[in-house]
Amino acid sequence: MNTERTVIQLAIAEDHHLMRESLGRTLNRQSGMQVVIMATHGRELLDAMADKPVDVVLMDLDMPIMNGKEALVIIQEKFPDTKVIMFSMHSDPWMVFEIMQWGARSFVPKNSTVNEMVRAIRAVYKYGQYYSTEIQWMEGSNKDESLKMRLSFGTKELEMIQMICDGRTSEEMAVRLHLTKKAIDARRAELLKRLEAKNPVDFVRKCMLHALYKPRTDEEIKASDEARERKRKIKKS
Repeated sequence: MNTERTVIQLAIAEDHHLMRESLGRTLNRQSGMQVVIMATHGRELLDAMADKPVDVVLMDLDMPIMNGKEALVIIQEKFPDTKVIMFSMHSDPWMVFEIMQWGARSFVPKNSTVNEMVRAIRAVYKYGQYYSTEIQWMEGSNKDESLKMRLSFGTKELEMIQMICDGRTSEEMAVRLHLTKKAIDARRAELLKRLEAKNPVDFVRKCMLHALYKPRTDEEIKASDEARERKRKIKKS
C-alpha cells in the first residue's frame, strides 16, 4: 500500500442503508479522504477489496452474511496493509477488548461525533492506532488481574479455552481445529498448568473468574462452529 498517497482511500461496511450513505457523504466532504467502497456485509466488502485496495476500512460489527469479526480476521490475512476501525451500537469493554485483540486498530461507538470518527481515521492511517474513550478505559484497567490474564493468551488459545469449557472432548476439538488428538491433549494439559487448575472443573471456574470464558447456549456454540467453518473455507479459496 502506498503510504505517500495524500488522499486516504476508505471502505465502509454497514448493513443499514441510511447510516452507510450518510457516513459516506460526510467522509467524502472531509479534506484528504475518499470513500471508494460501500458494502452491506463482510463478504461484499472482501470481494470489492480484491479489485480495489483501500487504506482504512470502517466496519460495523453486526452485519448479515458475514459479520465484522469474521471479515476482520480475513482482512488481516489477505490485506495486511489495510487498517480496520470497528464501530457498533454496543460498547461493552470486554467486547471492545476482543475486537482489538483480533486486529482492529480502533473501536468507535456509533453514537460518536463525526469529529471523533475523522480523528480515528487520520490517526489510524498515520500512526496505526487510535485510542477512543472505550479503549483508554481498558488501557487504564490493565492493572486488573483479569485483563492481565486475558492479554497473556493468544487468539487460538482463547478459542481452545472456550471449547474446553464448553465441554468438548479432545476428539471433537481435533476435528474442529484440524489438529491431531495428541496435539490437543498436549495443549489442553499446558492450559491447565498455566491456570494452575487442579482438574477440569477448577479450570472452568478459573477461566470464568478471569473472564476467559463466558458460558454459551447450544445455539451460540453452533453459530460459532458454523462461523469457524466458513472462515476455514474462505481461507482455502
